[in-house]
Parts: sequence; structure tokens; C-alpha cells
Amino acid sequence: MIKKWIGSLSILALAGCSGAGDYEIAVNDKYQIVAINTMEHDFVRKYPDGAMDNVFTVAVDDTEETIGNIVALDWDEAYLIAKSEDTEEVGARHLKHRNPQYWIFDLEWEKPYGPLDLEAFLKLKAQKGIDLELVPYDKRIKGEELVYV
Repeated sequence: MIKKWIGSLSILALAGCSGAGDYEIAVNDKYQIVAINTMEHDFVRKYPDGAMDNVFTVAVDDTEETIGNIVALDWDEAYLIAKSEDTEEVGARHLKHRNPQYWIFDLEWEKPYGPLDLEAFLKLKAQKGIDLELVPYDKRIKGEELVYV
């Protein structure tokens, strides 16, 4: 009985840890995709001291705010493309599919383009000759090395 009780407490303790599903995926030696609580995905620059900055931000009232959750993306050695959507928490559920924004990040020149609407995104992607296609997040990260933090 005591073993069962201790086992139940252990499961409850682990289930309560918000960091249990946090991980990072290296895009290159400077940039990573970071998953926070398995529901939020950000594209960040990671510095040698471990500090991180969100790459996709928007200016709001003289401050920079991070964008919504990355829901689709793809990358190669030259570019990362992404689609973000605002996430709204309602009770225990996260609602997505609000305010879609599109991004292109030049990995060589370390330059973000966005937020863009779909038409501007497709036009810029064609102008730059980017052959990448947006892939749903869960599908794109399959097979990538996840480093749990």
C-alpha cells in the first residue's frame, strides 16, 4: 500500500512540473527552436552564456513583444520559414489559429523578415528563391534531436 501511495505521489509531482516537456532543437550553432510546456514553440538565438533572445518580435508601444506560437516551419542551411499564431488559453485548453503571421529568417545574414501576411510571405519567398514549404510543427520536428532542459 505504501509503495502504491509513494508511486502516486511521484506521478502527481512529475505531472505538476511545467518543465517536464521543455526541449530545444538546434537549427544551427546560434539558433534554436525552443518548446516550452509542449504547447509553445519559439525561435531563439542562444548565446554562449546560455542566455536566449526571441528572434521573431514585433514593436508595440515602443517595446518589443514576442510573436505567437510557431505552428508550422521548415529550414535549411540558408533560411528558416515559419507561421505563427496567437495562442489563447481558455481554461485548460489552448486555442490556436488566431492572427496568423508569416516569417522568413536569413540564417546567413541573421536577418528576420516579418511579420508578413500570406501574400507578402509567398512573394518574398519566391523573390529569394526559397524552396522550403511550411510543414506542421509536430511533423517537421520528427527525427530532429530534442535536447530536454
